[in-house]
Amino acid sequence: MAKFKQNRQSHVMLLPPSIDDFIPESHFARVVSSIVDKLNTNSIENKYSHLGQNTYHPKILLKILFYGYATGSRSGRKLAGLCEVDCAFMYLSQMYRPDFRTINDFRKNNAFEIEGFFVDVVKVCAGLGMVKVGAISIDGSKIRANASAKRTKDRQGYEKWLEKLEGEIKQILKEADEVDAKEDDLYGDNRGDELPKEIRKKHALKEKIEEILKDFDDRNPKINLTDPDANFMKAPKSAIDTAYNGQIAVTDNQIIVAADVSKSANDRGELSKMIEQTEDGLDIEINQILADSGYSSCDNYEYLARREKDAYIPDQYFEKVKQKAYEDEKNKYHLENFIFDKQNSCYICPEGKTLKYHKKRITKQAKIKRNQAIYKGNDCLNCKVKHLCTKSKQRTISRDLREDLVLAMREKLLSSEGQQIYRRRLYTVEPPFAHLKYNLGYKTFLLRSIKKVRAEFKLMCIGYNLRKIWSFKTTVAAA
Repeated sequence: MAKFKQNRQSHVMLLPPSIDDFIPESHFARVVSSIVDKLNTNSIENKYSHLGQNTYHPKILLKILFYGYATGSRSGRKLAGLCEVDCAFMYLSQMYRPDFRTINDFRKNNAFEIEGFFVDVVKVCAGLGMVKVGAISIDGSKIRANASAKRTKDRQGYEKWLEKLEGEIKQILKEADEVDAKEDDLYGDNRGDELPKEIRKKHALKEKIEEILKDFDDRNPKINLTDPDANFMKAPKSAIDTAYNGQIAVTDNQIIVAADVSKSANDRGELSKMIEQTEDGLDIEINQILADSGYSSCDNYEYLARREKDAYIPDQYFEKVKQKAYEDEKNKYHLENFIFDKQNSCYICPEGKTLKYHKKRITKQAKIKRNQAIYKGNDCLNCKVKHLCTKSKQRTISRDLREDLVLAMREKLLSSEGQQIYRRRLYTVEPPFAHLKYNLGYKTFLLRSIKKVRAEFKLMCIGYNLRKIWSFKTTVAAA
């Protein structure tokens, strides 16, 4: 009796296998296929003509992209290769083998539609009862752009580069004139009147730099040549690099209900956008918002108060106030230890001296407008501890006219109830970014330009939510 099962590698099957038999009933790919089948893809289908060769149905390519982004495979070449060897991809592609250009072009040409499919998938989550309405946590994370930081320059840098290029082109042309006798060596089998490849490349670069120089203004002090939409940003514990700022709003059960990409390194301007995107997408009213101190500003506090939102967003000094760090002797003359006398409109310093109202001042920085009241000390020159307090002639304090909103938020967060509510943020909004960046390796975008990068980020979030749906359905089926 034989020890081992028979070798069947070269056996021919009498009947062809069914594509439906490629994967188990509970496989993740079936969930992806089922959801994509229900999507309305008419807007993409209408882009195609009846003329010419038949193309792949948009739903096949969407299934490949959604499943790929959910499992950590996103390059066109890798996805095309997986359609040839991976049973799940073969099931989703229906045994078709689209090449990498087809996949890449589809993703690039349908960026707007992909953004809409993100909302559709969120609505599927809501329909299954996975979205607990009313409360969201918002966070941002820097994701590197597909562009070298070395190619980010200011106007002067590009002008110097352009000058250098023009000199190099002149030098190459001069050398070409001098070696007419060796024309065959220089041009090979070509006619001899084409520009050498080296000059063509430099001419193309020169034209690109000239185009970039037209885009400079006060809002764009530096522009990247490879991806002009990318911006210099610094992520925690990392160097400054060209990047985009990925933004998500997440429910308590970790469903991403809103996603966007910003060119700004600062999170402050993204808060209202994320709240409104969530409300528009789900057609619901969000009552409670949790976010970190990166979103704190008087503008945002005013917006939240005006819309009657129950928000928990600490200001930049909150953690030190909470830890009572300003009570140390070394911080005795920190602003937090100056008492504001609202009735008399003045500050009382730790030494008991008065800083009286001086004037109003309006400042604008990074799109943030501040209406401030300026207070100045009148008796600083005679103070024995002035050297510990200020290097100027007198201590000056700038107080935003909406500072009461900051203090009210601080008081709410310092309460035991506020701390308990804010603690939820740690296990709601941070895990999705951890999964995308560290489990799936999405630390750099593949695509370039804000429009395409936004679509790619939505693909990442679609993949994340699809896995959540699969997990939910598996749990329900097992119950």
